[in-house]
Amino acid sequence: MSSKIGNIHPKRPVVLICAPVYLPSQGGAATYFSTLIEMLRSKVDFIVFTQSLKDVKTIERQKNVKIFRIQPNLINAPGFVKYAVIPPVTLLALFAFWIKYRVILHAHSNGIFGFTVSLFSKLFKARMIKEVMDTSDPEFNLKLGSVAQFGSIGYTIEKKLLGIGIPQNTIRAYPSLLPPTDKVKFKDIKLRNLGDGGDTKLLFVGYFWPSKGTDVLLKAMKIIDRSRKDIKLTILGDGPERENIEQFLAENNLKSVTMVGITPRDEYLTKYLANTDILVLPSHSGEGNPFVILEAFQFGRPVIATRVGGTPELIKDGKTGLLIEPGNPEALAESIIRLADDKKLQKRLGKNGKRLLTTFPTWENLADEIYDVYLKILNG
Repeated sequence: MSSKIGNIHPKRPVVLICAPVYLPSQGGAATYFSTLIEMLRSKVDFIVFTQSLKDVKTIERQKNVKIFRIQPNLINAPGFVKYAVIPPVTLLALFAFWIKYRVILHAHSNGIFGFTVSLFSKLFKARMIKEVMDTSDPEFNLKLGSVAQFGSIGYTIEKKLLGIGIPQNTIRAYPSLLPPTDKVKFKDIKLRNLGDGGDTKLLFVGYFWPSKGTDVLLKAMKIIDRSRKDIKLTILGDGPERENIEQFLAENNLKSVTMVGITPRDEYLTKYLANTDILVLPSHSGEGNPFVILEAFQFGRPVIATRVGGTPELIKDGKTGLLIEPGNPEALAESIIRLADDKKLQKRLGKNGKRLLTTFPTWENLADEIYDVYLKILNG
């Protein structure tokens, strides 16, 4: 390698993280990559290539991590605009990073951004690690690129990769991972006591993609609102469905629902998740092993989720949460009311979810394995 970042020696791996979202944005990819960087920044130099955020610096240096928020934020743009703009801009940026740093690519596989990174990998024979975080990627996208390793959090994704002919020895599959926490701060977090009375607090957190099922959740809340005023929902996040959510709330005068924008991770955990009674994940499709479920487990919060993707690996109906079929607001409303009225069930599900976390591998296990792959690519 011919360059270094900050004061780091150039013989260390220089890794370009290509993530559609990154902190302070919330989401599984943002949490995954930011945690990995913290685990490995003492021995790896990282560059983060992600999309722009309003009121956040475009280029930011954090010691040996340099963040470039230069990917156009076209979440709400028409499809033809995305396909006309994102590939050429992404390819040019990747080429510049490649020429300057000879980076190792480590990318989220999903969407037009992930596809373009994989295309670059193929065109320039740039070795990459491809993280497959949900089940929505088509086969042609998954197979594209010079991939040294596929990452799979959950066996549902691993099964899909094997089903399209990806060799087993190139797949790193973990059942799930313990959510990262600062142990000192975590001890200081005051958790809401389940079953203490008063309103039941629901929480949805995630990126507002159509697949996340916020439409079904809002319809369920409308059903609940007809007979109950003691069940409140907070929707935390942002994305292309925001306008539709706001319109539904206004048209139906749903006072029981509050919207919150993107918040720092510490605030999300301490102010919202720690003070909720039930996490709701009403996705239509595409989930891998949702990270937000693990965060809820860590706080002993019960979860209601849909039977899609890898979610049933984590939610065992009646044991670690409640599972329903997707796209059914009536069933969702019924499950919410059932759990809201059964405080003993809330506590039992929360306790079982927290116990399940102790069976998972640690971030240290994952980071060590990924670092070995970085070294093999670097020296290969």
